Amino acid sequence: MLRKRRQYSGKLAKPIVWVAPPTFEGFVSEKRVKEFWKKYNRHQRKMKDSVDKQIAEKLSLLMHFYGIANKNDMGALTLALATEHVPGFKVVTEGDEKRGRKKVWDGPKLQALLQAVITVKEKHRFTDRQALHFISTNDESAAIWGPPVGYCGSKRQWIETLESRLQDAKRYDAFVGSFFADFAKSAQKFRKK
Repeated sequence: MLRKRRQYSGKLAKPIVWVAPPTFEGFVSEKRVKEFWKKYNRHQRKMKDSVDKQIAEKLSLLMHFYGIANKNDMGALTLALATEHVPGFKVVTEGDEKRGRKKVWDGPKLQALLQAVITVKEKHRFTDRQALHFISTNDESAAIWGPPVGYCGSKRQWIETLESRLQDAKRYDAFVGSFFADFAKSAQKFRKK
């Protein structure tokens, strides 16, 4: 199972800021240009030293964040970052990462959904959507037809899911009905012979 990505905080959550160098203003003279370039170069050296110091401090904080005791073990830090951020470095047990719809609704469950909707529609004169909303929120039936534990979508999205499964249930019911009708016709022909 993939773990939730950890969030960085404090200094690890803030970028390193390179302060803009001074700008040249006023009239241009040889003396002022030399003075400007001295200030500019001094500013750039000062900013580089500041950035290098902040990077070293943040590397130390990052190692502490990942529980790396040896502050010189860059290989351990590289591996920790790769496993956290690069999908190809994650180690998962077989079958953990499945894509697509997680659960297939079988025939009996589809028929139970259809029957629940028909019962509520007859009792309350609801539309399909109203009946689905009712069975997914009603105390008696919400345990069966409410959103599953850990469902991340909204209530509206769950109703839409139920509506899709209801359409599957209607198709399934029609298929089963036609199958048994065809079977009954075949059985009558067989008996006549």
